[in-house]
Amino acid sequence: MADPVPALAPGADGAEAPRATRLPAFLAGPLARLRENPLLSRALLPALGVAALVLAAMLWLLFAPAERTALFRNLPDADKAAVFAALEANGLDVALDPKSGAVLLPPQDHARARMLLAAEGLPKAAPGALDMLGDMPLGTSRAVEAAKIRKAGEQELARAIETLDGVERARVILAVPEPSPFVRERPEPKASVTVTLARGRSLSAEETRAIAHLVAGAVPGLAADSVAIADQTGRLLAGGPGSASQTALARRLELQLRMEQRARDAILALLGPIVGPEALTAEVAIELDLSTREAATERFDRDGALRSESLSSSTATEPRAIGIPGALTNTTPAAPQMTAQAPPPATGPTESTTRSESATRNYELGRSVEVMANAGGTIRRMTAAVVIRDDALGPPAQRAAMLRQMEALVQGAIGYDQARGDRVTVVARPFAPPAVETVPVWREPLVIEGAKWLAAALVAVAILLFVVRPLLAKWPREAPAPQRPRPVETAIRLEPRVIDYSAKLTEARLLASTDAARATAVARRLLAEEDV
Repeated sequence: MADPVPALAPGADGAEAPRATRLPAFLAGPLARLRENPLLSRALLPALGVAALVLAAMLWLLFAPAERTALFRNLPDADKAAVFAALEANGLDVALDPKSGAVLLPPQDHARARMLLAAEGLPKAAPGALDMLGDMPLGTSRAVEAAKIRKAGEQELARAIETLDGVERARVILAVPEPSPFVRERPEPKASVTVTLARGRSLSAEETRAIAHLVAGAVPGLAADSVAIADQTGRLLAGGPGSASQTALARRLELQLRMEQRARDAILALLGPIVGPEALTAEVAIELDLSTREAATERFDRDGALRSESLSSSTATEPRAIGIPGALTNTTPAAPQMTAQAPPPATGPTESTTRSESATRNYELGRSVEVMANAGGTIRRMTAAVVIRDDALGPPAQRAAMLRQMEALVQGAIGYDQARGDRVTVVARPFAPPAVETVPVWREPLVIEGAKWLAAALVAVAILLFVVRPLLAKWPREAPAPQRPRPVETAIRLEPRVIDYSAKLTEARLLASTDAARATAVARRLLAEEDV
């Protein structure tokens, strides 16, 4: 049996169209009323305008560009143009603030932008002192010339300070009195420095002293203690009353903190691999002897060293007196008469000899001079307290032995000295559970994005319910135009076919329930055909 021919639906001209071209019933009725409503010409344009505005607002909320923050402020025009061109060439979303002229970028692109600009040597420094002096016109007064020279020096110092790590901007003001031959006592020069630090950065005491000495070294007669330094929050870093004593105290406190931190790090580094870094905490307190001592000692060598020696010796010989006192023993004797006689017996020496000796010795005395100076900073006493989580020490029966071993390790790590009065305490205690930082649900990125899409969907639904639907409801419903009677021959089929009346009945019920006007028109047409 041949396939059944699809039923034909009546068209506007009385002819029947295939069912496949007919729209669903729930859309055909509203669209038909939309075409036939006379108010469409008046309400369509306002409705489309409102819909376009709402759609534009939704698109702007969904696809609005990211918020931009300032990357650089107060740049010269040349540097600003070079920076803008370089960032734009690298595909970054760069813009300029119309009010301040700052270079704006999304926060997530700041690090990349700084790296790209640093590779190209941007931004360049502000005009130097030579540039300012070169632009000075002829005929400038002495006061203006001195002011410009001082301003140039201030800018050079500011550029030097900005090269330090962590300093974004700096401003230097010099107060140098004018030299005058009529003033006997000249006031000392002074200077003030204002630094703008990067976010999360701070200047240490050494960096503050470096800035003070940098400024003092560039101005003749300026002392480092006469340089006042403040940051962008108004906190005075140097140059206040008693700055010299405060600086010395700050050095000592910084030394103590460094020594305590070093001892604490030694404890954590030694015991951390044993019990775990989360199962250990330690604190160290050090008392320093900051007094300054000087001692001088002189010592002499008692024996000495022979430097020179001289010896002298003399001998004198004189005839000895012989004879009887008062006799003529000293007269010239008469002529001798030689007779042979025996020699007289020896009566002793007839001469006396005198001998004298002397010696002179010079000694060099030894001298030893010893000077001892103690600048302070020696440890007077050290106290360490260590707390270990009890379950990290193993079974309870072994914890006492483990604590003794840990105490010995801590004493060796910090340089324990019992004679000095040091004290080390190691205890085991249960730790409190760590606090879990929870982020509010409304701050979750997924919730934020979902809220945007939900808002867009609600706006679209509101437009359909409160704008489109009322317009469709106001359009009048008109009966369809009377159809011409269908020729009899159109209903005649050459081939027999089987009609599924159950499907036709279901379709008719659906048409009657969804579009009553259409069903009524069909019934009228059928009645008219029967009358004919």
